[in-house]
Amino acid sequence: MTGYLRLGFLFVIIALFASLLFLLNQDGHAPLLAPESVSVRAPDYVLEDFSAIRTNENDAGYKMLLGKKMVHYPDDDSAELEQPRLITIEPGKPPVQLKANHARMSAEGEDIYLSGNVVIVRNAGKGRGETILTTSLLHLIPAQDIARTDKPVEIIETNATIRAIGMEMNNRTGTTQLLSQVKVVHDKKR
Repeated sequence: MTGYLRLGFLFVIIALFASLLFLLNQDGHAPLLAPESVSVRAPDYVLEDFSAIRTNENDAGYKMLLGKKMVHYPDDDSAELEQPRLITIEPGKPPVQLKANHARMSAEGEDIYLSGNVVIVRNAGKGRGETILTTSLLHLIPAQDIARTDKPVEIIETNATIRAIGMEMNNRTGTTQLLSQVKVVHDKKR
């Protein structure tokens, strides 16, 4: 069974993770390449208990990325994060928060894998109630505006709980396809 649901708030997260890698590499130098003879993967920097804030041009909104630890690897320009948390505030849009146990980003944020207790919360706003999405693994592909998982996903909205196995979200079309075992429970009391 396939279902569609609009969840464009997730792609704000994709942009922040990709921009974090861009900001950290803005020292004007290309990432260093490890010598081919080196077989041990060693990081070039480690950040602990970090926060990064990016504001828009008129300071009306911001994106904040926090984490317990970030390790960057120069051999492939990838990064691993422990307990990443993202908060996005944009004018005219409800705030969005994301957290996960781990995140792994490929070079320049081409692929981002969030794993372990992935929770995305879009606060209520503009006539819509709060939306909470949870899963155990989420693969973000920023260049294609796609997020997908083959794991169980749960979406809780004001008067509905949606559960499915597998999901693909396309921000360009504004749709989310739930791939299998879709169950929707409507609750008029919420």
